[in-house]
Order: sequence, then C-alpha cells, then structure tokens
Amino acid sequence: MKRFRVLYVLKNFPQMSETYIKTEIEAVKEYCDIRIVSTKPANLPAQKHEPYHQVTELSAVREIIEDFRPDVLHSHWLHSVKILGKLSRQTGVPFTVRAHSFDSIWPEPYSVAGRFPFLGAFRNPSHIRRALNLINGELCLGVLILPFARSRLERAGIRADKLVDCYPVVNYRLFHNEAPNGEAIMNVGACIPKKKMDDFLELAAAAPGLQFDLYALGYRVEELRARAKSCDCPVNFKPPLELEDMPAAYKQHRWLVYTASPQGNVGWPLSLAEAQASGVGVCMANIRSDLSEYVGAAGFLYNSLDEAREIVAQPFPEEMRQIGFEHAKKSDVFAHRALLFERWGKVDASLPRVSEETKICRI
Repeated sequence: MKRFRVLYVLKNFPQMSETYIKTEIEAVKEYCDIRIVSTKPANLPAQKHEPYHQVTELSAVREIIEDFRPDVLHSHWLHSVKILGKLSRQTGVPFTVRAHSFDSIWPEPYSVAGRFPFLGAFRNPSHIRRALNLINGELCLGVLILPFARSRLERAGIRADKLVDCYPVVNYRLFHNEAPNGEAIMNVGACIPKKKMDDFLELAAAAPGLQFDLYALGYRVEELRARAKSCDCPVNFKPPLELEDMPAAYKQHRWLVYTASPQGNVGWPLSLAEAQASGVGVCMANIRSDLSEYVGAAGFLYNSLDEAREIVAQPFPEEMRQIGFEHAKKSDVFAHRALLFERWGKVDASLPRVSEETKICRI
C-alpha cells in the first residue's frame, strides 16, 4: 500500500522548546512518509531531530513540493496559514495546521482604536485576518485547536466545521512511569514574561526548607539567574534538556509549579500532562477558568503564592497521582494523531480512522 506523503512547512525547526512538533512528527511517521522544510533557523536547536531542509524562499519550497509530491501540507500555528495558503493555491496541494495557545488567545474584543482612532472599531488580530479566507476555503482540510479556543475562533469568523478539538501533543509512552518520585519542586519552560518565572523565585524564597529546580529555556534566563543571585533565592537553575532526557528529570520531583501571567497567552502547557504521566503533582496559576478541564481532578490551580506554598509543602495525594496517570492519556499524540489522519483521510481513505477512545479526547 502506498504510504501517505506529508510535507511539514515549519519555522524555527528544530527548536528545543517546541517539542510538540518533534513529538507529532514521531507519531505521524509511523504511517506516513514525511519531509520537513524550515523557513527560519532555530535559535536554540535540539540535537536530536528528523532531517530537514533549511530554506528561505517560497520558490525553494515549491521545488521541494514538485520533487516530493506530497498529499498534504502541514504546519503549526495560525501564523503559518499565510505561507501554507500561498503554497496550496500555487500547487493545488491541500493543507492542515495545528493551532496552539499564543496564536488563539487575544483580548476580546481586540481593539485597534487606540492606534488607529479613525477606525473606531473592533477587529481580529492581523494573523487571524490574513488566515480567515484561507482556512474557510476548499484547500484547507482543517485546523486542530485546543478545546478552550473554539468559541473565540468561531467568533473570529472561522467556520465551525474547519475546527477540530484536540488536547496538547504529548508522547505519553515516553513519560508514563508509575515508579516512586523524588521530593523536589520544579518549573519548566521558555523563560519569557508570560511564564512569570519570577513567581517561582518568590515561592522558593518563602519555602526555604524545600528544593526548587528551574528548567528554564533561553531568552531571559541569565536575567532571571542574576535576579535570583541578588536576592539570595534558593533556586537551582538546571541546564536545558533534550526531550528524551526530560522523563528522568520529572521523576526527581514531587511537584510541578507552573507559573503564568493572567495578562499573557499561556494556554494548556504540555508539561502538565508530561508531569501527570510521570507521577508528578501539578500546581498551576489559576489564570483562566478552562484550565480546570485540563488539570482535571489530578492537580491544583492556585490563586496566590501563599496558596501554592501550602499545596507543595504537602505530599501529593496518592489518589490524585493515580488519576493523573489516566488523565494525561487525553494528551497522548499516539491516540489523537487519528484526528489528523481523519482530516487527511479526505484525501486518502487508507489512513487509520478515529477510534471511540480517541473521540473522548476531543471533548
């Protein structure tokens, strides 16, 4: 049987912090022949990754399409729809895209009246305005979205039938480990303002008897490290780890405290599902009501650092730990990759179809 052919058109590949792309590719390639192009280099590249072509011109991507003859084009982030749509219209190859949080969250209504007073109206962000006609057109087979974003994207004008609810992309089989965990407290992610990692420093200072480990990636790490040193904050700054090394890191910890700013566009962090699959208790800033669905009964949402300190000072309840192993399966890409295959199946019906178990992950 002829294997399905998928061309990934990406930016920043293979960025270490974008493990969801690497994980999705690993799941997809079991059934598909893939080729990857990256239109912008990574500034913190992962060492282990699939082969890819670094290109800068759209014409170079078209040449790869002519050579590879893909059945579908695929990418991540709604910001990528513009280039996908251009390529799709020029070549006739349909496309799909997986949206995330930063591209699906914006203040509503989004006003440009401050910068353009003569407009005096509310409009969608520019990346949504550019994407609307392309997504709603015939060549777009669908957009995988985080469930909480559906209502906002529909209000923005995207057709409901183009949207496919899907939990975050996690390699559950890599992280699932029910052996005992260590005692330390961790935080992980890109060191950018919306992650509000200063709160992790403050939490560590308020609980000197506990061990706090910060796995912060790039960007403002050195600035944060200097701030911790200036206030003698007892946080261990850990070096960036490859995806394959993270399961061992999780097992050294009892709690994951995920700090976040309510003014940012933090969505459903995949590290929460990775932690739950690893037996780690999750405790995240309560920045939005939809997070209760994602955390489920296997974790906590805190409203203040005092509340977070009280939570992580205690052992993680074993009954919640057991719930976490099961809850994390909702983010297992090897189960919900079928949601992609279902959309691609509009082109090739030989791909695996969505099972009843996978449908549960969509709601």
